[in-house]
Amino acid sequence: MRRARTDWLAVSILFLALGAIFWLDAQVTSALSSPSHLATDLGAPPASPQAWTVQHNVPTKYRVLYRWIVQATCAWLCAPDDAPGFYRAFFFWGYIFFAGTLAALYYYLRALDFAPRWAFAGGVLFLVSPPVAFAYKYPVFTREDPLAYGLVLLGLLAMFKQNPRGVALAATLGALTRETTLIVPLVYAVAARAPWRVKLGVCAPPLIAALGIRVALGWASYDPFVDSIYNFETPWQTLAFLFCVFGFLWLPYLLQMRALARAPQFASDAWRILGRTAPLILALVLGTHLVLARAREIRIAFLLFPWAIPFALAWFHARRAQLGAWVRRPTTWVLTLAGFGLLTSAVVFTKRAFPGAYGYLADFNNNHWLILGNLHVFVTLVGVVPLLWLARRARNDSPDSVF
Repeated sequence: MRRARTDWLAVSILFLALGAIFWLDAQVTSALSSPSHLATDLGAPPASPQAWTVQHNVPTKYRVLYRWIVQATCAWLCAPDDAPGFYRAFFFWGYIFFAGTLAALYYYLRALDFAPRWAFAGGVLFLVSPPVAFAYKYPVFTREDPLAYGLVLLGLLAMFKQNPRGVALAATLGALTRETTLIVPLVYAVAARAPWRVKLGVCAPPLIAALGIRVALGWASYDPFVDSIYNFETPWQTLAFLFCVFGFLWLPYLLQMRALARAPQFASDAWRILGRTAPLILALVLGTHLVLARAREIRIAFLLFPWAIPFALAWFHARRAQLGAWVRRPTTWVLTLAGFGLLTSAVVFTKRAFPGAYGYLADFNNNHWLILGNLHVFVTLVGVVPLLWLARRARNDSPDSVF
């Protein structure tokens, strides 16, 4: 009973923090600022966000489930020309699905044997990740993604619990939400300890759903490589936004993935599933992102978070003794404040002295991205890198230390 109260308190606090992010998005320039701003994000006329014009584009028109939920809500509660009503419905379901993803992430981390405080920390890491903190800021273009994130987590959770029907249901709904969620049946096919007839029964429904919706709505071809050309034409922007997918979590995520690849055994079957599929999913998701979309749409590669966040948490968990000693040192705080001041000063000076310098990173006003990017670079330099050095000195950087 006490454990359940602890879990609900942790999740409730995360919900409040998410609410604060949504409230801030409504106060600044974002897709949630007003119906007209939302219309811009959806490619619709300023007075008619409900037109959702991008739904006619390929492949966006095949991502139907989230759109159907929002539009069904509006059809039930709003008049056809009620732009504010549509805006409220979009806002409501965006929050609900992000909240559902947060709750699923918390229990997903608990299923991976993280203590409540570490699972809560994982939720915080989710919220401070740029694709979530700036989910509705240009150029992220978040629409159906919160639902897709949650369905991927539910599919993996069902996999952990050896529930093939749950995996098939989550994957099928995911296929109607966003095609990249097909990583769920792929993970099941590669890593599940199940007969091939069971694997076929799990993988067939989402594939049929993904193909069926394309046939039902009219199969249309398009050039999938237009955006990848832009990525190679703007390499600094591509690298900058790839860093912003996970920020300071990239290094611990990749280091823990390497450690798991070398581990002779795993703490549980859930860790085995993640460890065995991590390199394949990383290559597939990043490759798809860079080849079929613009790198700055970082919500796409963020689909890796069910691997990135627990891997990073496990890396920090294995080095918690060094982390605690590092935090307790007075010199740590002096160096931290000094480093933050120097890095911030360098960013501000460059921005003012050379106004066009950051044009190499983005072709839009990117002050808010500079602030968040600065924070993640700072944490990487003064937090993750020193911790890595201290852990190596303590000979704590071996596969034996894997969580």
